[in-house]
Amino acid sequence: MQNGSELAHRLNGWAENMRKLSIALCIPVLAYLIWPYIALIKLYIGLESANKKIVQEEILWPPIREGIEKDLNRFVKEVLNKNLKQQNIQISFSALSLTRQIADEIATPEGIIYLYHNPNKYADQIRKIFEKVSEPKQLSPPTDEKPLKLEGPNIPSLWKRINYLFFTDFSHFKASFNIKGKPFTIIWKRRGLNWKVVLLNFPLAQPATQNH
Repeated sequence: MQNGSELAHRLNGWAENMRKLSIALCIPVLAYLIWPYIALIKLYIGLESANKKIVQEEILWPPIREGIEKDLNRFVKEVLNKNLKQQNIQISFSALSLTRQIADEIATPEGIIYLYHNPNKYADQIRKIFEKVSEPKQLSPPTDEKPLKLEGPNIPSLWKRINYLFFTDFSHFKASFNIKGKPFTIIWKRRGLNWKVVLLNFPLAQPATQNH
């Protein structure tokens, strides 16, 4: 009986140690899985409230600027140039160099906040810049910060806009959602313990979809 009690005691001790080990392993795994969603919510708060400091912190700006410039060059070559030719308006090489200036204005906290709140105006404003009736500065006007409370419809409103979100690998997290009928794609990259936005895709030429 004594041997049986000792064995049972050892088994209980082993089970308790395994339980503690499982908890110790689960905590960092859960933190890893949850942290990108926290980054998403934090970015949403920053954009909704026009908080430039939060937006500044949540985005890795060099790759964002580079990606926006590539999207603008593609937009100019494939869409804008064709449409302007139909109106006998020719885009010159110097006008194409405007894409960098435009990207520099969009890839700022003010520019991203303005894009978020006015996605359907961007294509028209970019067109006006190339037609020399507007300035790149119009894409990043100053905005007033407004308080946002995480209650009521705010968070449910965010989830309703999301089309999908998932890990593409251990270091990248991708989300797609609609803002005022315009589809956006964002990719976060893990940098140490933080997740930063490294790609923002907004299809300038794509018609708006149904609002969510």
